[in-house]
Amino acid sequence: MNRRAFLMSSGAGMIIAGSPLAWAQASARPLPLIPMTDLTAGISERISLTLQSGAHDFGNGAKSTTLGINQSYLGPVIKAKQGQDLPFDVTNATGETSTLHWHGLHIPGDVDGGPHQEIEPGAVWTPDVPLVQHASMNWFHSHMHGRTAQQTYNGLAGVLLVEDDSSLAADLPKTYGVDDFTLVLQDKMFGADGKMAYELSAAVFEDGFEGDTLVVNGAIAPVSQTVPTGLVRLRILNACNARFLELSMATGPVTVIASDGGFLASPVEAESLLMSPGERYEVLVDMGSADMNALNVNLDGGGGNGFFANLFGGNQKVTALTLQRSGDKGFTGSMPTKLANMEPPKQSDATVTRSFQLEMDVGADLAALALAWDNFCGDAGAMAINGQPMKMDRIDEEVRKGDTENWRISVDDQLHPFHIHGCSFRILSQNGAPPPAYAAGWKDMVHVDEGWSEVLVKFDYEATKDAPYMYHCHILEHEDCGMMGQFTVT
Repeated sequence: MNRRAFLMSSGAGMIIAGSPLAWAQASARPLPLIPMTDLTAGISERISLTLQSGAHDFGNGAKSTTLGINQSYLGPVIKAKQGQDLPFDVTNATGETSTLHWHGLHIPGDVDGGPHQEIEPGAVWTPDVPLVQHASMNWFHSHMHGRTAQQTYNGLAGVLLVEDDSSLAADLPKTYGVDDFTLVLQDKMFGADGKMAYELSAAVFEDGFEGDTLVVNGAIAPVSQTVPTGLVRLRILNACNARFLELSMATGPVTVIASDGGFLASPVEAESLLMSPGERYEVLVDMGSADMNALNVNLDGGGGNGFFANLFGGNQKVTALTLQRSGDKGFTGSMPTKLANMEPPKQSDATVTRSFQLEMDVGADLAALALAWDNFCGDAGAMAINGQPMKMDRIDEEVRKGDTENWRISVDDQLHPFHIHGCSFRILSQNGAPPPAYAAGWKDMVHVDEGWSEVLVKFDYEATKDAPYMYHCHILEHEDCGMMGQFTVT
C-alpha cells in the first residue's frame, strides 16, 4: 500500500468534516469583473497596493473571512506597458507578515517579492518594478515562507497584464469587460455554514489543498457573461493552491493564443487544455455564429492526485463560464493566423546542465506535522529538492548571468508543477516527451510527473545571496513544506 492509499484508508484524507460535496449553483450568476487599473497611457504617481483583511460572500449568502489587495478579496487587474517602471507602495494591513511576489516578471531579485522581501504588519514596501518583457499575462501573490499557501488561498492574489506596442496594435479583442475578460479560477472548500475553510491534514500536505467547489473571480461557478458577436478573449489564471484544471469548450476546440510568457507563434486548437497551479493561458472564443458556448473545467484534470479524485474516481467536470451572444456587433476581426516570431528552442545552446529531483518524503510524519503546526508547515522540513529542504540562509545554485542552461527536473511521486523565478523559458521536454503545442511558447511553469522535464533557460538580471531567486513546486503546500530552493545570478 502506497503512502496516498494509506492516508485515504486511514481517514486522513477527510479535509473538512461535514462539508457538502459542492456549493455549485443551479443557475449561473453574472461574471464578476475584477477592477482594472490601466497604466498603459502613463503613470503620474506611485501605485498603492494595500494587503488587507476582509469579509467576502462567494455567492452562497455567507460572509467568509478573507484577505485581499485594495479590496476584500483578491487584487486588481493591473495593465501596464513594456518599458515602464512601476513604482509600487505595498502596505501590509493584514496583521501578519507577508510578501508580494511578481510571478512571471523578468526583474532583479531585490524586487522579486520572494520570501526575503518580507513586509511586516503596518510596514510599506516600495519596489520600483521595471517591465522589460514582451506582452504577457502575469500575476502577483503572497510568497511568505511557510504561509504562502494559506495567504494566497485566503485572497492575496492579483493579475498583472504586460502589453507592448505589438500587442496594443494587434487585431485582437482588447475592450475589457466587453470582449476581453480576465478569469481567476480557484477551488474552494466551504464548511456546513457556507464559510470558506482551510485546514491541514496529512493528506493535504501530501497532495496540497484541494477544494470541491470551483470559484471564478471570487464567485461560485457557474457564472455567465453576455458578449457581442465576434471573437471573445479569455485571459485565464489557475490560482488554485494545488489542483490541476483541464479546460474544454462545450462546443468546438480550445483555441490558445498565448501561454505564461506571451503569444504563441500562431493559434493552437486543442480538445482540452491542462493548467497547473500558477499557469496562465489566453484563449479566443468565436461567438460570430453561436448563440451560446461554455468554458468547462474538469477539476481532476491532472490525473487525479487528490482526495476527491480518489474518492469519486475523477472526472468532476463543471461549467465555469457560459458566454451568451447578445446580437450586438463586437470585435470585427477574424481569427489570427500568425501571432509572434518564435524559433524552436535548441538544446545545443545550453552550456550548463543542472538536475533537480523533487522529493515528497524525507522522513517527516505528515500527520504529526499537521497537528503540531497551526495551518502551516512549521520548519519546512517535510519535503525537499535534491535531498535538501528549503533553508532561507542556504544558496543551492549559483548561476552566471547571460548563460543559457538546461534544467532537468524529475519527481519521486505524483504530478508537480515546477516554477522558476526571474525568467521565461522554453520547454524541451515535458515528462519525457515534447510539450503539447499550446505549451511550446514562452513559459515559467512546467509539469513534472514521469520521466524528465527539461527547460532551456537564461537569466538576464541579478539576484544576490541577500535577495536570491526561488525554484519550487507550485503546489503551495509543498513549497511551504520545503520543496523549494534558492539560486543567485551574478
